[in-house]
Amino acid sequence: MKARCWLVAAAVVLLLPAAAGAQGIAGRFTIAAQVGTQSEVSGDLMKSATGFLLDRPVVIDSVRYRDVYEPDWRLQLLLGYGVGERTELIGRATWYEAEGVGVEAGRMGGTGTTGGTPLFAFFDVSKYEEAGFEIGLRYYLATQSRLKSYIAPVVGVRFVDEILVSFSALEQGVSIQNVPFSKEGAVPVFGLDIGFTFDLGEHFYLGIDTGIRYQTPPGEFDHLIGLGGIDDSEGRWSAPVVASIGLRF
Repeated sequence: MKARCWLVAAAVVLLLPAAAGAQGIAGRFTIAAQVGTQSEVSGDLMKSATGFLLDRPVVIDSVRYRDVYEPDWRLQLLLGYGVGERTELIGRATWYEAEGVGVEAGRMGGTGTTGGTPLFAFFDVSKYEEAGFEIGLRYYLATQSRLKSYIAPVVGVRFVDEILVSFSALEQGVSIQNVPFSKEGAVPVFGLDIGFTFDLGEHFYLGIDTGIRYQTPPGEFDHLIGLGGIDDSEGRWSAPVVASIGLRF
């Protein structure tokens, strides 16, 4: 919800008139620290399926990323260079963590989609972490003002952790722990930034940066033979929101 509010706010800023007075970006370097969070927007982490778990019939429901991962800290370091009067090439190192939570993921026993007892899935006993790098090209609507609003396509790569899942049907006294679910590795990421910076003086500025990201799914293990396909995750849509403090020189 926070990310969506910032998306609306940043879109409004793009339309604000600029007040004259500050220096432009052409030929200047930028370095900035960014701190914030992200919201999971769309995409299934676990797919629905029917099959057997520990020789017992189960029905698995699809589970979304946002059902599992609660927003946590996102840290970023940005470097940029003004290649034109309105354009700035940026490179950004990113780091994000999130803690997985348990969700009711289906039922064990029964017949078809009825009966049985609740089956719970627990993702990532420890924190999930990812690191990445992005490059983008910012286009500023106004550069000769203290308030500089921009839009920027971005592309990059993220290095994601291995994800483990544990299943438990408490009423039946059944559990299976730390099943390999998806592989660690590098996945492409694409997106769009919108935001603004506000000059505090000739060199320092504050800003808000938000947008949308699409991250391709990691490789799956296919470890649970009786439930093939549940780890065939979809791509992950997310909305990062960060505050910036930066220096131009």
